[in-house]
Amino acid sequence: MRPLTVPLVFALASLSACSSSSGGNANDQDAGGDTAPAWVGPDVEVACTDTIASAFEAPTTLPADHGAILKCAHDADMSIATMTAQLTSYGYTGKPLTSAAHVYRVQFRTERGDPAHTAGFSSAILFLPETPRAAKVPVIVASHGSRGQAGPCALYQRPAAQDTVYEDFQRQVLPLVGSGYAVLAPDLAGYAGYGAPGNPPSGYALTDDVARSTLDGVRALKKLAPSILSDQVVIVGHSQGGHTALSALAEWETYAPELNVVGVVTFAPLWMPQRSWGTILLAPGIYPISGSTVTPNAVSVWYHYTHGEILDGPGHGGDVFLASKRAQIKQWVDSQCWAGDGWTALEALGADSSQLFDPAFIGAIANKASGNGDCPTTDPGKTTCLLWMNRYFADRPHLTGKALSIPIMLFYGAQDTTITPDRMTCCIDRLQTTDGAKLKVCIDPNADHGGIVASRGSYAAEWIANLTLGGPDPGNCGADVTSLKDPTGAQVVCNQLPPND
Repeated sequence: MRPLTVPLVFALASLSACSSSSGGNANDQDAGGDTAPAWVGPDVEVACTDTIASAFEAPTTLPADHGAILKCAHDADMSIATMTAQLTSYGYTGKPLTSAAHVYRVQFRTERGDPAHTAGFSSAILFLPETPRAAKVPVIVASHGSRGQAGPCALYQRPAAQDTVYEDFQRQVLPLVGSGYAVLAPDLAGYAGYGAPGNPPSGYALTDDVARSTLDGVRALKKLAPSILSDQVVIVGHSQGGHTALSALAEWETYAPELNVVGVVTFAPLWMPQRSWGTILLAPGIYPISGSTVTPNAVSVWYHYTHGEILDGPGHGGDVFLASKRAQIKQWVDSQCWAGDGWTALEALGADSSQLFDPAFIGAIANKASGNGDCPTTDPGKTTCLLWMNRYFADRPHLTGKALSIPIMLFYGAQDTTITPDRMTCCIDRLQTTDGAKLKVCIDPNADHGGIVASRGSYAAEWIANLTLGGPDPGNCGADVTSLKDPTGAQVVCNQLPPND
């Protein structure tokens, strides 16, 4: 076995906030109530006469058509002045906005990432430009960052505890709709109707689950406003949403081949080895559930619990945890959102992962996940290890086929302490060198994890215009990956603990 080294500790502990990104209701005056009037807008071609609350409830039946609109409600619209004020308060320095936004709440039919590909549904916030950038604008689906997996954590709900991370979602979406684009922001399946029969929580970074909600969100938007939309599709995401966007690209050709995906924009994507969430189990004392290491522990719990619920069946999310802690783990997942008091509640469950996870699971998976050993050679450890390693690998699929021809714009801030440069370099290496993706990297030397969305949101809008509408080349967006240097001035390289496979 290789010993654990400082780089591994630094790389995982530095995920002090696996994503500061999050989402929320674009209308600061509404937190999910039914204050908006029934509405059939001039820009939507379905009747948006449902209540806002009803679009977050579980439907009684699901049609066969993927992307079918189940509910649509009109929310309070946003003026240019309102959006500009919000973005300015978040440090936005891009081009002036040119369009107000009509805002809707919708629910659409999708499919879950379980082995049976069960029918599902997702809530979403829809932004349609009052002044479209062109007669026909591309379809844009925006993927949110980490929020917590419980129903109250949804973009749709915008709990007050998430105000500190809400701004990244607006930084991502408002420059797009304010530049004249139509944007749908799905919660992902599992949030609406949380806990309803047959509706497990959204799978944290579970590629098969999040990709389907994203691609069916494209289908839904095309049904909602076909008269202003071209057939071109651009998928956008920040942090965990960057993982969602790249997952959708990886599954596009098999799940939704009729869609004309033409580009992907990612801000600091969490495209790191998903085996990282098993790696921290190898040395629980180095990763206490407190301080800078509380967040990777939270993500590890979310990741393993939600995968168990979706892939192994209802009630199996707790299988990998200590029997004495399973009820408490379920309660935490079912109620806690990103930050807020969520970390305090998790800290109360144990000092480190050895007080949360079943020691048999730790013994089966930790060595192999970290690259410090192999799977056990006998059962039950062997089967457990192979099962979870396959899951980790499936959640970071290689790009193949037509996906390799799709332009990907990756923005990253060199001051990011959430996904550190040695981790982001692994992401870039995987896409560019291993897969051979059509990747462009743009580094802002002064931006951090959330700041990169503010500093490059306007550039992303212009890049999309160049790609889809024949707009001018937006020019230089910043430095390339060679600008990432360590404290000694040397070029940052990918941290191979865990291995970048």
